[in-house]
Amino acid sequence: MKNIFIIAIVCVFGLACSRSSTLLVEVDPEKSGLQFSNTIIENQDLNVLNYEYIYNGGGVGIGDFNNDSLPDIYFTGNRTPNKLFLNKGNLKFEDITEQARVSGNGKWSKGASIIDINNDGLADIYVCAAVLSDSNARKNLLYVNQGVNATTGIPVFKEMAQEYGLDDMSNTHMAAFFDYDNDGDLDVYLLVNDLDGTYPNEFRPIRKDGSWPNTDKLLENRFDSTLQHPVYTDVSAKAGILIEGHGLGVSIADINQDGWKDIYISNDYLSNNILYINNKNGTFTDQCATYLKHTSKNAMGNDIADINNDGLADIIETDMMPADNYRQKMMHSDISYQTFQNSDRYGFMYQYPRNTLQLNQGLISQKNDSLRRPAFSEIAYFSGVAHTDWSWAPLLFDVNNDGWRDLFVTNGLPKDMSDKDFMSYRSNAVANAPLEEVLKQLPVVKISNYVFQNNGDLSFTDRTKEWGIDFPTFSAGMAYADFDKDGDLDIVINNTNMPATLLENKERQQKESSNFIRIGLTGTTQNISGLGAWVHVYAKGMHQVIEHSPYRGYLSTIENILHFGIGDNTIIDSIRIIWPDGKSEIRKKISANQIIHFSASNAFEYNPSSPAAPMTLFEDITAASGVSYGFSEVDFIDFDIQRLLLHKLTQYGPSLAAGDLNGDGKDDFVVGGGSPFHASTFI
Repeated sequence: MKNIFIIAIVCVFGLACSRSSTLLVEVDPEKSGLQFSNTIIENQDLNVLNYEYIYNGGGVGIGDFNNDSLPDIYFTGNRTPNKLFLNKGNLKFEDITEQARVSGNGKWSKGASIIDINNDGLADIYVCAAVLSDSNARKNLLYVNQGVNATTGIPVFKEMAQEYGLDDMSNTHMAAFFDYDNDGDLDVYLLVNDLDGTYPNEFRPIRKDGSWPNTDKLLENRFDSTLQHPVYTDVSAKAGILIEGHGLGVSIADINQDGWKDIYISNDYLSNNILYINNKNGTFTDQCATYLKHTSKNAMGNDIADINNDGLADIIETDMMPADNYRQKMMHSDISYQTFQNSDRYGFMYQYPRNTLQLNQGLISQKNDSLRRPAFSEIAYFSGVAHTDWSWAPLLFDVNNDGWRDLFVTNGLPKDMSDKDFMSYRSNAVANAPLEEVLKQLPVVKISNYVFQNNGDLSFTDRTKEWGIDFPTFSAGMAYADFDKDGDLDIVINNTNMPATLLENKERQQKESSNFIRIGLTGTTQNISGLGAWVHVYAKGMHQVIEHSPYRGYLSTIENILHFGIGDNTIIDSIRIIWPDGKSEIRKKISANQIIHFSASNAFEYNPSSPAAPMTLFEDITAASGVSYGFSEVDFIDFDIQRLLLHKLTQYGPSLAAGDLNGDGKDDFVVGGGSPFHASTFI
């Protein structure tokens, strides 16, 4: 018995040592003080059978609410109150929700957007509300920071959404603040997702007139001189924000590098993802189908960042494809040929139920093309990040300070409606079985989150186990910040029906050569946080760039400080800031391992040559040459006869041959005709 006890002690000690030696270490909530759980209890009126989004989870907002240089944490709850935790240092946090008056007023809270709404130097909190049937219960909340209480040292907030024109009640999931019209102040994009009772995967004409309740909104910042703060006005229709969708992720970035911010929305279900390209005149045009060849089908969160350090914005979005064969077979049905036919018929993009990683290949241009269109290649399979199961938040950031952005993905769902066994059971039993019994039959998707190391060659390696996060969770929104100010990025995750996760990053403790530089920005009086600025860091031939937007991943806001890992470099060659107004500042020969602050007031005029879009090798001259031809053939679906064919064996399209048919020294060509159509000859 004594020997067994000793062996048990050794095993426990060994497990603890193994866990503590990993790159990421979970901090016990009892030690950190982060006592929060987004607990959801179903009932007869609201459950996963009548509202599929009940377990979509909550978000995380990071902000320094008392200006002590320590990032604080705000969690949103669905059926539980929101909570604000003040960072006390050394990964210790204090729950100040009641004193700060930011509990959420009984809302079903979704996204947490941290913004200095009135540019007074104090971080405010904008909370998106959804789900509840009472429209007043869905009004978004704006907690305006009134400053620190002199007696308690705790920041106090006042709810002022109505006064600012931000009390929207449209089932808003997330808000992203940015300057869409380049007038210097911050407007806001509202991500709306309203399950209106219709079947969301039905093929039908796409609604593009802004009339449907699941259409996003754009609100313009208009300063009220009487109130002495902004009042937001809905300009969605005027700006062309009119396309329906089931939005779960939104990112702001200048995709085509023309100096104007664009908007990328990942939509759930059949609805197309949307890439609103800024037309530089107050309007946007969806160019998703032009820029991207295909997207994720059940798109969740997304992030936009440079994965290969070429200075271009790449796009990652998550879906639900499991990594193992068993769960793949239990979740997904075949993608039929008819699905693609219907997509073409109704104008839907090709979509696949897996993660997609869109690599920006740079600008392309053709004659008379003023759109500055970039070309993207979808490389999720090539990169090894296509399958991460029921995923929510993807975040691209440098976990190990080597200068390359790694990928962290949150995972899990308390009850899986898509499980094929349950679907079969439900179709047979749901009419007669009690609700409680039906809910008990729902499978649970409790698996670990994923973390992938960027190898620097467009590939990623799964480090989930080696870096210490191979424990199951129901995770949703997440954010990162250097909570303990040791020079590496820690992680906080909002979990459903279990305590929130705080992961301490041990990179700087485990590796002496792990260096970094952190950038703090002070912008103009209308945009004090400098949102939209570009930060370029050059060190020993490596060029990293971050476009400053803290609204990333899923329902969450990362810290307002920009973090760059620089590996074993101890000197940064140069740092260049390009502010939203085009002005710039550059500093050279900067020592690593510190925070550098830049102010827009020190910037100077900067007129760089815009990245030139190389002319393409070929140019479309069909119209100019007088060739008018349309190929016709009888549609024949091979898969109706042989379902296991890899591709169709009929309908290969027209054959083509060229030669001098009339002896005039010029090449003519013949286009073959499909049965029963004739060939065509062009002289």
